[in-house]
Amino acid sequence: MEELLKQVLEINNDIKNQLIQIDKNVKMLEHRLNRLEKVDSIEHRVMVNQIDLTDIKEIVEKMDSFQREEMKDFLEIIKETALKQMICEEIHQIHLRLDAQLTKIAKNEEAILMMEGKISSKAV
Repeated sequence: MEELLKQVLEINNDIKNQLIQIDKNVKMLEHRLNRLEKVDSIEHRVMVNQIDLTDIKEIVEKMDSFQREEMKDFLEIIKETALKQMICEEIHQIHLRLDAQLTKIAKNEEAILMMEGKISSKAV
């Protein structure tokens, strides 16, 4: 019986040691889970922030491309308007020069007619 009691005590001590070991393992697992939760939380925040940054980057790129297109159209309109205005100014200058030339031609014709009149009046 004494031997049986010793065996029971040894088994009881083994169970106690195993329970202590299991408790240590559980505590270690809890600690690791807590760290993993923190890491998951940090990764989640990083992922969310990356998504937010990606969204912001996409919005900025869209705004930039939209502004470029709008500015391009606006600059094209300005170029066309400036080109039309330059052409109108050049045409106006050409008209002024043509008017001056026509005036000179008219004066020369008048002078020629007057000279013809003087010559024909002397001949008669």
